[in-house]
Amino acid sequence: MTEKSNHLLELVMFDIAYVISNCDYEYSADEKKYLDIILDRYDDEDKELLKLRTKFLDSILEKGIDEVKNFVVNLSKSLKSKIDDDMKDAYLALFKEVIMLDKDVHKNERVLYQLLCEQWDRESGL
Repeated sequence: MTEKSNHLLELVMFDIAYVISNCDYEYSADEKKYLDIILDRYDDEDKELLKLRTKFLDSILEKGIDEVKNFVVNLSKSLKSKIDDDMKDAYLALFKEVIMLDKDVHKNERVLYQLLCEQWDRESGL
């Protein structure tokens, strides 16, 4: 993959992780810490872009779970043929970790994770 492709993939995965972690509409300290860790990996310019991106993602979250499901399905479909099985498994493990940050699996998180598993032909295990 080219550097640009890797960057786009990283952004898409950030989007999915962000909406999954926040679809319970409760922002735990651990979820905030996770976001801060991600943001710390970037320079100031990219940090600002990611913060703007979170505002866009928050606007999707505000529209409700059906809009979030559509968003996740569209992103996961676009990725299905672009990432191999090992990457799918790795990202699903990451998303599962994100879901477990607040020690509780909300029904919205379960639904979104299940959607990803179905899109990528994987067992949920959540």
